[in-house]
Amino acid sequence: MRLLTMMIAVTLVATLAEGSSISSEAEVTTEVQMADNLVPKFASQRDAEAFLSDALPAATAANPKYRTPGTDYDRRWLIRTITFSRAEGGGVIVSADEDFEDYRDGALVSRGTHQASFAIDDVKISPETADDVSEKGEKALGVLFQCVGAPCIHAVWDGHPSVSARTDIYIQDSNQRERILSAFRALQEKAASR
Repeated sequence: MRLLTMMIAVTLVATLAEGSSISSEAEVTTEVQMADNLVPKFASQRDAEAFLSDALPAATAANPKYRTPGTDYDRRWLIRTITFSRAEGGGVIVSADEDFEDYRDGALVSRGTHQASFAIDDVKISPETADDVSEKGEKALGVLFQCVGAPCIHAVWDGHPSVSARTDIYIQDSNQRERILSAFRALQEKAASR
């Protein structure tokens, strides 16, 4: 956030109009915090879904490569698409399709795919700081989806199905991460209020 200090214009104009100088008693300042990028508000589930469909692929495309401790390669995660459907009871199902790329010494050595789907009502959504480290040495940051009860994340890794209790999406840019986290939370709140 940027911090701006502003003079209240009315006081300044009135004081100068009287022909007197500004005294310390007449000077009034106020501090206003302004966000560099405001977190969007969503009027409906469809608004949050539309935002996420565009924002997630763009945000992950800007991510660095990450190194998991104990490995000898860097991995880049790229959300290709995220879609939303309705369950029989009307709940929202989130489905993400992502690619991952593995690099050694800067050269691409392999690619893989990962799909994950879950009901938005079945997960807790929170910010994440992972053990993986970016190319700049920063901890990987993202959004974590943790099942509230039994494992609820249905995944497919390179064609092999599995079920998990959690999944995440790395989003290193803090502004984008806050917007995306806000959209997922709005989607969940609007689903709960239906």
